Amino acid sequence: FLLALVLLVFYASWSSQLDLDSKECTSIKIYVDTSDDLFFINADMIKEMILSKDDSILGKSYEDINIYLLEEFVNEHPNIKKAELYLTVDGTLYVDVKQRKPLARVFQDKDSYYLDEKIREFPLSDNYSAKVLQVYWDEITPSRYGILSKLIDLINSDEFLKAQIVAIAFNVKDELVAYPRVGDHTIMMGEAKDLENKFKKLKIFYRHGLGKVGWDRYSMINLKYQNQVVCTKR
Repeated sequence: FLLALVLLVFYASWSSQLDLDSKECTSIKIYVDTSDDLFFINADMIKEMILSKDDSILGKSYEDINIYLLEEFVNEHPNIKKAELYLTVDGTLYVDVKQRKPLARVFQDKDSYYLDEKIREFPLSDNYSAKVLQVYWDEITPSRYGILSKLIDLINSDEFLKAQIVAIAFNVKDELVAYPRVGDHTIMMGEAKDLENKFKKLKIFYRHGLGKVGWDRYSMINLKYQNQVVCTKR
């Protein structure tokens, strides 16, 4: 009885596979995840990629389609975090795409690129420009990557800082200067130490200092010194 049951399951699976192998691909349906307001790529661009790799995929039988090779090809796009391709019994090739999420845009001399959630580089897109923290430095170093990763976490975990701090610059000594969205001043952060307390000082000063004298009273707010906020008058 068990042997008969195993043979029956095997035969059913084998017959189903034969039916799928002879099935023809009649349509392509593409879903691009834009839940984070990302628009680096769209369905038309993905379809164009697929057809550039296999222009006769429509009308081709499943057994002649290398779905794994095609998926690997789509995943090579620099703005794609992950793409999954699969064929269904109704003759449809489905493509599900997740985009890489930029956390910062780096300006390095004449070059510019994004850094993703793992602080890995990926190129700009002609199709879309993300509104993210801007970072300025003259060269890439491992220490700067480490500093930036911590800094981005601190800024993104605080709604006020995320809205207010629009750019960070590294000087030759790896000291940090921040640039705000509101207020005509710069923020000298100094060395990348005790950053959490420095941001706390900044928020207190914004609330109790600039809130009274005006946001454009000073040209620089210096947070380098412990338990002090030193300001330069305009």
